[in-house]
Amino acid sequence: MQERFIAAVDLGASKISLSVCNVVDGVAQVLYYRQTESQGIRHGIIFNPKKVCEPLAALIREAEETLEINIHEVVTAFPRWKVSTDEVEQSCNRSDPESFITEEEVTGLKELALEKFQSGIPAGTQIYGAVAQSYSTEDLFQAAEGDVVGVTGSKFEGSYKVFSGAVKPVSNIDKVMNELGISSRKLFLAEAVAETVLSSDEKEHGVALVEIGASVTSVSVYHRGVLRFYDSFPFGGNAITSDIHLECGIQEGLAENIKLGFGSCMPDRLQSLGEKIIQIHDNRTGESQQLPVKYLSEIIGSRMREIAGAALFLIGKSGYADSLRGGIVLTGGGAELLSASALFTELSGLPTRIGYPHESGISTDGCKDICELEGTSQLAMIAMVKDNEYVNCAILKELDVKPEEPAPEAPVSSGLFGDNKGEEPKGPEVTPEPKPKKPKKRGLFGGITKTLTDFTGELFDNNIDKGNEEDK
Repeated sequence: MQERFIAAVDLGASKISLSVCNVVDGVAQVLYYRQTESQGIRHGIIFNPKKVCEPLAALIREAEETLEINIHEVVTAFPRWKVSTDEVEQSCNRSDPESFITEEEVTGLKELALEKFQSGIPAGTQIYGAVAQSYSTEDLFQAAEGDVVGVTGSKFEGSYKVFSGAVKPVSNIDKVMNELGISSRKLFLAEAVAETVLSSDEKEHGVALVEIGASVTSVSVYHRGVLRFYDSFPFGGNAITSDIHLECGIQEGLAENIKLGFGSCMPDRLQSLGEKIIQIHDNRTGESQQLPVKYLSEIIGSRMREIAGAALFLIGKSGYADSLRGGIVLTGGGAELLSASALFTELSGLPTRIGYPHESGISTDGCKDICELEGTSQLAMIAMVKDNEYVNCAILKELDVKPEEPAPEAPVSSGLFGDNKGEEPKGPEVTPEPKPKKPKKRGLFGGITKTLTDFTGELFDNNIDKGNEEDK
């Protein structure tokens, strides 16, 4: 039985979360999922590595104690903001035009394209990921990767979208992990999140995936099953919380809870809920404050319209706004607000739904919270590496068991009549080393006794010798 562990870390501006998944013979089971307040992260980028270490170290220690494991590696994601997209084309002449194109040739062509792009990018830039757009030969034009394998031809061409970003945010992730004594494996999650939220039909017919995070909102556009566009902007759910905090003069933690409990994006659709009033009592000052739910909805709706407008602008920028038969899918923590999908439908004219994470190859029976919208990135990271047998992020703790001391040998019974009944078989005999004899005390009487003994022995020997001569 082959057993592996996957530890995934989501470094968000609002929450830092850790999940641990156990993979046994290809079957993945989520064993642990926890969240804690985030520190030192803004817009999904670590600006203070030291502040991130404390909450993350607490999560790791708790997971290790709960599961009795030692975590030595984690899987995490590249930053979602400030990601550049470039188009790269690569071609090669095949030595045997009559042979079939293999998967190894497809992979090799992609590696050549990345090497070509790497040689031309400025210093301080790192490649986050690459997605093949199409492949062509003499007889085939802009075919998908699955269609080009098995085709013949003398020239093989590929077109790619390469996503890159600054090295500094990535190096800050490494600083945090090095401080905690663990390594990290970083992933570009745009495709993985889509696999976790979208259906294959939606990606084939055209769909825009809008992930509303705490401080970053990203837009991924799919058409004919391929990621065609990715971009992001630096505000999300935290901006709504900040508006409630400033407008109503309440603490941010309370503003976040009120937003999630009573927030709505469209005041006109509140119906009877719009007449409710939230009573807020300040324990420090003893004062009370009333906040109408409809007024709260107006605050939230104003900011949410700004987020939706920015997302729709990026969808138009992609060039596929008229090809989205699958409409828009919302995910991320910000999509939990009431009437969020209705607001996008009203502004875009496209059908919009909330995309909850679903991953048929991962069992979440013990951690249902990971299936909420905030756990989308966690499930996406697990899905990306669960089939990679080289990823093992933890080992079981060695039990500190001291070897038992051998019991003292029981005396062997000789039986009632000395027949040695019940005697256990003996091992090989070991001759003990002779103990040094203690010197005898030579006092006054000891010396006289020794002299008399020697004299008597001499007389006895002489008498025996004399008797022997007489016998002769």
